[in-house]
Amino acid sequence: MKLNLDATDIKILRAMMNDSRMPITKLAKAARASREVVTYRIKRLEKKGIIKDYVTEIDTEKLGYVGAAVFVALKAEREEEFRRYLESNKNICWVGEQFGIWDFGMSILGRTNQEVDYHFAEMYDKFKDMIIDHRLTMHKRNHYFYEKLFQTKVSMKEKKFIIFVADDNDRKILKELALNSREDYVELVKKVPLSAQAIKNRIRRLEQCGYIKRYSLFLDFSKLGVYQYSIFITNKNLDQRKKLVAYLSNHPEVCFICEYIGDQFLEFGIFVDNPYELRKKIQVIEEAFPDNRIIEVSLQKELVSTAPARIVFEKIS
Repeated sequence: MKLNLDATDIKILRAMMNDSRMPITKLAKAARASREVVTYRIKRLEKKGIIKDYVTEIDTEKLGYVGAAVFVALKAEREEEFRRYLESNKNICWVGEQFGIWDFGMSILGRTNQEVDYHFAEMYDKFKDMIIDHRLTMHKRNHYFYEKLFQTKVSMKEKKFIIFVADDNDRKILKELALNSREDYVELVKKVPLSAQAIKNRIRRLEQCGYIKRYSLFLDFSKLGVYQYSIFITNKNLDQRKKLVAYLSNHPEVCFICEYIGDQFLEFGIFVDNPYELRKKIQVIEEAFPDNRIIEVSLQKELVSTAPARIVFEKIS
């Protein structure tokens, strides 16, 4: 896939997509450039709006939260107000603007299913005059493979994690990293009452225990000359679900997979640099799994990253 970037920028983004906390020294080595050049290139990528955020993917279930994917179709008159609401709502993480059956997709978090339903009802009541239709379905598992854009192989091996319950200081660290995965120990010491070494040790433990899944980037793919589509596929043969997930995970252009509790469908994202190629790619997937059927296809532009919703850390000072 051809990107609107030169070789050095691609090397930097490839390295940071796999580990956005990577120090400048290691990034310089990965990009085969000086620290000064890498620092300049990163700032330029930020200024161009290609790098939108530095993301820490956190297992919110371990922090006591469940989530639901919500998709809505809207009337046009208050769409901008709705977009601003989604981007500022503390209960919402990941927001995608879509062009297809739905206009927006989002994830809503809560401590219980009832709390998720309450937050959805709150949103629905505020915009009920413009919501034409909606779908709410509880998250089961989400897999993200955005690094495939840079020809990086992904691993789907299940990791074994140590059982551990995060304390208040751990949660403070997670809160700061959720805001900026690149925040260094000098800044973290100012916000968490621990030494730099103690914070470093706690971060390592949070990684080993599965609280921190990975450090990545939130990019504006449209500025790289890439189109991202969201596709829903029904599972008529549920026995094939694992095979389908494995197939999509290994597909070079599939960038995410979302599985939902109790539903026969799953959602996946796919990158293309030419929209006219999409039909052929879908046909290949359908032919590989003839018992399944594509039911929805939407062009998607992500507005809010996969980092946790602010509600997860609301009570942490």
